[in-house]
Amino acid sequence: MSNMIIEDNNLEKNYSKDDSPLVSILMAVYKPNKKWIVEQLDSLNEQTYENIELLVYDDCPEFPISEELIGKYITNFSYVVVSGTKNEGSNKAFEELTKIANGEFFAYCDQDDIWEKEKITLMIDKFYEKDVTLVCSDLSIIDENGQKIAKSITEIRKRIIYKSGYNLAKELLMTNFVTGCAMIVKRDISMKAIPFEKTLVHDQWIAIIAALNGKIEFINRPLVRYRQHSSNQTGILKDVHDKKTYYSKRIEDFIYRYKSLEKRLKYAELEEHIKSCLIWLDSRKKYFFKPNIKNLKVMIKYRDFHKVSIIIEIVLPFLPECIFKYIIKMAKKGVL
Repeated sequence: MSNMIIEDNNLEKNYSKDDSPLVSILMAVYKPNKKWIVEQLDSLNEQTYENIELLVYDDCPEFPISEELIGKYITNFSYVVVSGTKNEGSNKAFEELTKIANGEFFAYCDQDDIWEKEKITLMIDKFYEKDVTLVCSDLSIIDENGQKIAKSITEIRKRIIYKSGYNLAKELLMTNFVTGCAMIVKRDISMKAIPFEKTLVHDQWIAIIAALNGKIEFINRPLVRYRQHSSNQTGILKDVHDKKTYYSKRIEDFIYRYKSLEKRLKYAELEEHIKSCLIWLDSRKKYFFKPNIKNLKVMIKYRDFHKVSIIIEIVLPFLPECIFKYIIKMAKKGVL
């Protein structure tokens, strides 16, 4: 494999503990906080499910993670460390791990959370149901000191509405309710997702592919303690601070994304949806720079794509910058 060095330690190819399918935990790391990653590794090592392997992709060659550290805390199953030769981001790290993992199921993992002991066991049980391609769960929220600040992620991200069942791809295109560290997916689904879509975070892209190929199952229980801190890569309105950044992140980037998805997702059930969404996005773009009735009517016609955006954008061109910044601040806090 190009552009990476693989360090193999204690990797066993044959598992004989039981007949349960092998689960590959795929962890991307970048200059991890030592205390937090130790807590994460401990939680992985204590999983009640026994047939596991761990693959770690180190995305920071300048400050490589200590393999001895991993070996100290991962004692119940094998592990592999993959060292990237340059920083390429978490999407690429997870894609490379997906290519080389051995498991029948993939569990994507961040470096600073804590998994409940029964997470993998409870999720794998759901795959015995018909057509299930991906299982996800709720998450509780902890702060930088490990103190619980919310029983559910929906308390701070009010737009998240969990769902189970078939035909969820359209909804996942606009609003993702699957968090990467709280999902397990079938191997063949992750392989179908390669190459990962550059305009989406890996969890949303994999969830869309899973929804197009079967059923998503949700476990209404927080199986991950998600650590909320200043370095989290994702969040509500991330990188949006003012009108200029709102346009860039919420309109321009979405147009680029949907044009890319239009080329990649050649599914009859999505083609008309994506086409309509591009019409809606074009009207939002034009209205942002020059408000007019024609584009406003189009925005309202397709308001079901994202009602909150339309409510904001109808008045956005007329709002003073200071008031808009206040609205964004409230939205990030989960008030709106």
